[in-house]
Amino acid sequence: MNTLRERLLYLQHAAGAGALFVHHLLDYDKELHAPFDMAPEELAAVGKITLNRAQLICRRLQAIGSTDLPAAYAASGAGWMTIFDDSYPALLKTIYDPPAVLFYQGSPRILQNCFPLAVIGPRKPSPEASEILKELLPPLLKHRFLIVSGLAEGVDSSAHELSLRYKSPTAAVLGSGFNHIYPRSNISLARTIAGSAILLSEYAPWQKPQKWHFPERNRLISGLSRAVLIIEAREKSGTMITAGAALEQGRDVFAVPGSPLKKEAAGCNILIQEGAKPVFRPEDIMEEFQINGMKK
Repeated sequence: MNTLRERLLYLQHAAGAGALFVHHLLDYDKELHAPFDMAPEELAAVGKITLNRAQLICRRLQAIGSTDLPAAYAASGAGWMTIFDDSYPALLKTIYDPPAVLFYQGSPRILQNCFPLAVIGPRKPSPEASEILKELLPPLLKHRFLIVSGLAEGVDSSAHELSLRYKSPTAAVLGSGFNHIYPRSNISLARTIAGSAILLSEYAPWQKPQKWHFPERNRLISGLSRAVLIIEAREKSGTMITAGAALEQGRDVFAVPGSPLKKEAAGCNILIQEGAKPVFRPEDIMEEFQINGMKK
């Protein structure tokens, strides 16, 4: 642990994510030497976490203290970047609680010099959702939009698959570590994305998915993107949580309007009422990116 980057890695690995916890430690000691010598009580106070969690982190730090974590990650095929690295996505640095360490499989270069657009929707979309994606995405993919989504079943998977089909970059943000892809039905898709695009996670490879990971993951999907496109959303859904995170982060929100008789369209219609831009054609999205000073 000779460098700040390495100390960040050990802390993130031991903490199992917890972006604010690591940032509290950085506020206390910008070089992160102190946390490795803290008793659980002090770590809890400085990191603003419970004593039980601090005790667990201290035990993990002690257990991995003699392990060459960078080499172990390299051997497992998992790369990592810190918030201090040039490769770290600039947009993600602007959110309230960016991960201090971001793990990846694939090529981080695709995160640079592209037009990042989050595409989200339900795990069980209506039959029309697939047709909407096929209408809206291909023209964008020809302009090297980076499609960001969450590898979930339904709209997420379809958006990733379309990107791969058009040989356009895509980033899948996981709610688990790379050794525990969820859902398991998308393991093959995840491997394909890792081979030709990029998988991202704030969770160390050993971490299994937990229920609370997915709302945490959603803030990264919007945080990595300049705008969020919502294909369908029920009024109360994970998609609407991501839309809320996007608005808090100052991202543009695009929504596909639908029939007021369809439950799957209720969330999009509400967002449009509240100021989201309705999207009927690909040009509606490209025009907004140009207004923001971007060229096709």
